[in-house]
Amino acid sequence: MKNDVKASQIYSTLKKIAKEHYTVEEEPIMNGARGYTAHSGEGQKIVVMKIPGEDENVLHTLIHEMSHARLEHLYRNDLPRGLAESEAELSTYLVGAHFGFDFKEDSATYIKGWLDNARVHGSHLGKENLDRVMNNARWLINEISSRVAG
Repeated sequence: MKNDVKASQIYSTLKKIAKEHYTVEEEPIMNGARGYTAHSGEGQKIVVMKIPGEDENVLHTLIHEMSHARLEHLYRNDLPRGLAESEAELSTYLVGAHFGFDFKEDSATYIKGWLDNARVHGSHLGKENLDRVMNNARWLINEISSRVAG
């Protein structure tokens, strides 16, 4: 299966999974971001900017934003943003790699930038963070796999 078809199929599957837990919207975003997670009336809202022909990018963004939501970063005032962004992006890389997508270059640059930011503020990625990332990635992989195959 070609990556654009596979990305579109996995995106649709993940969007259905996300809608079971969160409000999900596709809309233009003007601040340069490709997506964000925010509070909504009844929990969390995930917003992604879907651009025709950029199926891998929108899949990357949805995995990243769903990771923020699943890891409850909006409610973790004790977690510095640099670590929250690193957790979400590392989850994205692991899920993407499992399904055959190469997010390595973008993910590595993004994670390095946020880890550098966290270090400046006295925070470091530790075992607890990695456990959270691996549990989140495993859950996402299992949910997507069971629905794409089924």
